[in-house]
Amino acid sequence: AATVVRAMLERNLPPQFLYLALQESNFNTDAIGPQTRFGIPKGMWQFLPQTAIEYGLAVGPERERRVFDPRDDRFDFEKSTEAAADYLQYLYTTEAQASGLLVMSAYNWGHGNLRRKLSRLPQTPEERNFWRLLQSQQIPDETYGYVLNIVAAAVIGEDPAYFGFSFENPLQGQY
Repeated sequence: AATVVRAMLERNLPPQFLYLALQESNFNTDAIGPQTRFGIPKGMWQFLPQTAIEYGLAVGPERERRVFDPRDDRFDFEKSTEAAADYLQYLYTTEAQASGLLVMSAYNWGHGNLRRKLSRLPQTPEERNFWRLLQSQQIPDETYGYVLNIVAAAVIGEDPAYFGFSFENPLQGQY
């Protein structure tokens, strides 16, 4: 947790983005996602090949196969965490308007998709937000569930005992 928290805080991002990796891969650095039209997501942060390259990660020669590749930086905890923090920081500067919910939506759904939907809404924060997109049914069910799972994990993580869990708050003392 400390490495992820440090990477987020260095970029002035919420340390609770730690839970994004939980949703993406259950913190599994060797995770391999399903084939998509944009390639195969790999690693703890489930980077697609093009996004990985854009954020400085080397994509291994096995990029087209659903196999572990030690030459692929997406499987490297430190490198991929730094790249994920950089990508999240970028998403904060886009039409997501520093909304954590919209940033998580963009991470899951793609910032181009989110940008197109947001461009059709008024420019005011009251109208241009996650809840408005949800209300207008402009966010896919998968992305809605993705965001709410991360929010739920963050809420539970703040006080696990309250929810009947025996683990400690993973962010306790980290920031």
